Amino acid sequence: MTPPDPVDVGPVLVDHRERGSGIPEALVAAGLGVEETDLPVGDYVLGPGLAVERKGPHDLGSSIRDGRIFDQAVRLQSAFAQAVLLIEGEPRGIAEDAWRGAVCRLVEDGVTVLHSLDAEDSAAWISRLAKRARRAAPTVRTEGPRRAPRHPSAQAEAMLSVVPGISTGMARSLLTAYGSVAAVAAAAPDGLRSHPGIGRVRADRLALALHAAYVGRDERDPEPERPARGERPTRRWVLTGAGEAGGVESYDRRAIALRALRSAPAGAQVVDSLTGEVVGGES
Repeated sequence: MTPPDPVDVGPVLVDHRERGSGIPEALVAAGLGVEETDLPVGDYVLGPGLAVERKGPHDLGSSIRDGRIFDQAVRLQSAFAQAVLLIEGEPRGIAEDAWRGAVCRLVEDGVTVLHSLDAEDSAAWISRLAKRARRAAPTVRTEGPRRAPRHPSAQAEAMLSVVPGISTGMARSLLTAYGSVAAVAAAAPDGLRSHPGIGRVRADRLALALHAAYVGRDERDPEPERPARGERPTRRWVLTGAGEAGGVESYDRRAIALRALRSAPAGAQVVDSLTGEVVGGES
């Protein structure tokens, strides 16, 4: 079957905080139009209903710890039919079980998750996604939410899942336990905390969303801005003492470097290029 011809869908919209990543320049080099702007959600809008949120090694851990990543995911899914989380590099500053569990939760909630080695690899993913999006239909900048679900139970899930830290799965769990949004709202905070997965922070967020007095848009405090992203050094794993001459070989994945270490001469080591830590071999 012949693939559809590419169509003009306008430029890729790039959040201004991505300016120092090198990715916008790579997209231009790949033949894509790029427009830098202040996106209310996401880092890249690639086509009709398709947006990408990029998380570097440090940003992923901090956004998981404060629950920001789940709020971002809900907002991304509310504004775009396809939401993609792009994890760049190996997450740092957070336990592996913690970040893998958080990613699994996002997948369960319908977020597409991709992994890239570094900024160059991220650019390759974003470029490919953007080009595929251009086979669909003319682009319109998506500002509003998608059509609301029709079934009342699905609407109830959506109501609770917009609260930061409350995933669609958690909303379903609460509604199953309490029976309705009204019953969840009527529950005392201590009662909510007894529900599996609902601690003090999530119980307080639910209470605020369900009981706080309404404040008009013009009177609300401004949303906190995301921290600016700077250049990220490329992380590699260096195999020293490899080969007959005791040379050096470099790999972009730790697992590949450790595999090469098995057949390297005695005394060879695998070293993290960013931290200088010996991660394999004699120390």
